Amino acid sequence: MRLVKTDVIAGLPAPAARAFLRRTRFADFDEVWALSLLSSLGAGGPRSTLLDFEKAGYIERAEHSHGNHRWWRTTTLGNALAMASFGKPITRKTADRLVAQMIERAKAYNADPTKPCFVQRLRIFGSYLDTAVDPLGDVDVELVLGQRTTDPQELLRYGTASGRTFPTFTDHLLWPRTEAALILKNRSTAINITTEDIDQLTDKAKIIYSITADETCPPPPPR
Repeated sequence: MRLVKTDVIAGLPAPAARAFLRRTRFADFDEVWALSLLSSLGAGGPRSTLLDFEKAGYIERAEHSHGNHRWWRTTTLGNALAMASFGKPITRKTADRLVAQMIERAKAYNADPTKPCFVQRLRIFGSYLDTAVDPLGDVDVELVLGQRTTDPQELLRYGTASGRTFPTFTDHLLWPRTEAALILKNRSTAINITTEDIDQLTDKAKIIYSITADETCPPPPPR
């Protein structure tokens, strides 16, 4: 999905609406927290904005809502909006080239035994699957990673060796996974990578790379 920054969604500028859904998509959230978040994003009437998100189909009530203490969750449409980009449209020829190059980067990444992770699978979903769509908004990709090691100390040493600084311990620990996505994306604004299970978003997807089918790089044994 591709947006224009001047779009208005549920009464909010598109960047703020996307930011809200990116913060809420991973777990059910309570209304008090949501209203506070919407206020920080510039919503003039947070409660009415929250209800507008519901009316538009981006969020829905969670089962454990009760009384005046409501809980919510993002919908498939909300998750799609959370992953939307603001870049310029691309031609299908360009998209094909980007996909081919990404597959080659996945193979090269998997061939490097120093990486704590490996690319287990890449699946394409969204508008790229419809060959009649040209130009496209972007290329939506699901990334499934495997682990060569789960030893926290090894993962931390790898992050330290990168020379980067990390705002939290979790960011430091997860750097190998973040790095893998960055390598595959290669700074392209037209490639949208998610590590979420897209079966929760769509039933239409196509595997474009699997390490089990890569004869040059079999799955590494865990250590």
